[in-house]
Amino acid sequence: MKIEVKDLSFAYEAQSVLRGVSFTLTGDQPVVLLGGSGQGKTTLLRLLAGLLTPQGGQIDGIHASTRIAVMFQEDRLFPQMSVWKNLKLIRPDLTRQQAAGILAELDLEEKVLEQLPRELSGGMRRRIALARALLFEAELVLMDEPFQGLDVYTRACALQAVRKWTQGRPLLLISHEPDDAQALGARVMRLEEIGS
Repeated sequence: MKIEVKDLSFAYEAQSVLRGVSFTLTGDQPVVLLGGSGQGKTTLLRLLAGLLTPQGGQIDGIHASTRIAVMFQEDRLFPQMSVWKNLKLIRPDLTRQQAAGILAELDLEEKVLEQLPRELSGGMRRRIALARALLFEAELVLMDEPFQGLDVYTRACALQAVRKWTQGRPLLLISHEPDDAQALGARVMRLEEIGS
């Protein structure tokens, strides 16, 4: 799958956020988008996800039928559902063994499956949200600060899981950490370098 972003622009009222942004995404190499807050990284992710409409330029390669996994900065887990049900919701054919397997990769015990999101720490909820995004059989994966709030060890586990589960699929991952790109074998992109 190949996605081409051409001369993309977007503004909130009079404030221009993105201008003349162009790049290509393929399944050959993930892309890590680096930069500070307020530069338009999340806006770009929302445009790719179809949650916002470009005001200029175009996105080729994404269609109405394209399956997209999106991991937002907020965990967005269903609070009244157990972790098991949260995962089953996006992957109905998921077995408990498979669920336990991906949790183990993210340094979580199988018993977490029976818990509600509110019973978990912030770092645990983050990893459940990550597991849910990775389990979804998507053609394109978009992640906004997926490792936020994780300690060094769990971050390393999460990076390894992302690299394994997204292999061969276009991945755009927003981060503040240049080391994430190296760990993922990713191409680094900065908005100021791909826009006008």
